[in-house]
Amino acid sequence: MTETNQSIVVGSGLAGLTTTFQLINNGSRVILLEKTDKLGGNSVKASSGINGVPTIYQHNNGDTIEFFQQDTIKSGKGLSNTDLVSTLTSKSLSAIEWLTKDIGVDLSKVTLLGGHSFPRTHRGSGPLPPGFAIVSSLIKKIEDIQTKKPDTITILKQSKLNKIISDEKNNKVNGVEYIDEVTNETKQISCKNLVLATGGYSADTQSLDTSLISKHRPDLLQFASSNGQQTTGDGVKIAERDLDVKLIHMNKIQVHPTGFLNINDLNSKWKFLCGELLRGIGGVLLSPHNGERFINELETRDVVTDSVLKHCNVSCDSNGLAMEKDTYISVLVISEEDYAKANSHIDFYVYQKLLQKGTFEQLYDLLKKINPNLDLSYKELIEKFTYIDELVSGSKTDSLGRKSFGNKFSNKPIYFGLTTPVLHYSMGGIEIDKNSRAIKKNGEIFENLYAVGEVSGGLHGENRLGGNSLLECVVFGREVSNHILN
Repeated sequence: MTETNQSIVVGSGLAGLTTTFQLINNGSRVILLEKTDKLGGNSVKASSGINGVPTIYQHNNGDTIEFFQQDTIKSGKGLSNTDLVSTLTSKSLSAIEWLTKDIGVDLSKVTLLGGHSFPRTHRGSGPLPPGFAIVSSLIKKIEDIQTKKPDTITILKQSKLNKIISDEKNNKVNGVEYIDEVTNETKQISCKNLVLATGGYSADTQSLDTSLISKHRPDLLQFASSNGQQTTGDGVKIAERDLDVKLIHMNKIQVHPTGFLNINDLNSKWKFLCGELLRGIGGVLLSPHNGERFINELETRDVVTDSVLKHCNVSCDSNGLAMEKDTYISVLVISEEDYAKANSHIDFYVYQKLLQKGTFEQLYDLLKKINPNLDLSYKELIEKFTYIDELVSGSKTDSLGRKSFGNKFSNKPIYFGLTTPVLHYSMGGIEIDKNSRAIKKNGEIFENLYAVGEVSGGLHGENRLGGNSLLECVVFGREVSNHILN
């Protein structure tokens, strides 16, 4: 390898793309490595939005950085690195402004998600999910620079990180070895800085001998994943093997309470995520055992998941579904009036046959299909929704503690579908300092090795707050690029 001033960014989700754009937009050269045949990673799937405080789109709703910090730390059960939380929350406003003004992304709609004290999760008013809208806009910006200044960036797709080459004495990375999966050649490239943005390991269940989930949380192998099959913790594994980096919170893996079940493909190991947005706009969850709500749907993800596991177990031997094993099923129901708040999302899910528009009679038939022994009459189901309408109107107080509802269900058409817990996000990863530089097990800091996004650990603690994933990618991607440039 020859001496070079270029940076290598490994991974093209939002963290990698943010870092890459900021570097090349300021004249620095980048080689971007992506193991799949397309850019975007799991970030393109993010459907609920990105947090920001206090933005013009919140319309002076009383939210503050301090409230945001408190919610993030509370969600993380006190395990979060408070310095990282402070950076995330204090830089959230500038992240939203950068995306809207510099990148040109519409983020004008704001929703209240579970675990938040105020509505602060931003998405666009158009049909594109926020993750896809942000990522596609960044890719276009990067491609525009590549067209005008082709020497500034090299994008290598289907290129899998194989080894990190370093100078151990100086805690400095010199380059990487990667496999060109088109030609099956092993190649090396040198760098001045290496940024790992390789994502998490919540789909690392395919090879149990090397699986990080099998090693740290074997109890979670029963669940499907909402992430792409490429999400196998490559950066975490290679950095620990080659550089002896310190890993933190590796057993903290988020099980999202609502991954969609496709009734025609119930046994797939890969699920579409039913984003928190659909509960945030007013959706409720029902147990298949009695048709009752069983949880405040706006609790944090871990609390909702625990409640689903307690109240929604379904035996494969005692229902009308073609299930190969016992599982957990909750039923999501959304009112027709709340549909208008997220119509593009809901239309997509209807198109994918994950949600259906129908009547309460059809909802009752579905409950009976899940649980043929359902001890609930159709009249009693209607009475339950009459009671929910009273909660919505405020004439009664929810015993489950939900304070923010959507619109009444009444007797109008509804949207409903089946959901189940899914592996969604790994809070653990490479421990980093305040500049996102990797820390070794002996406490020393790598001079030029950065970990940004889900490959890093310490920010989210026990449980990630919804809307903080995209924000983390933008905030720390910009922080890393600024540290490299300065």
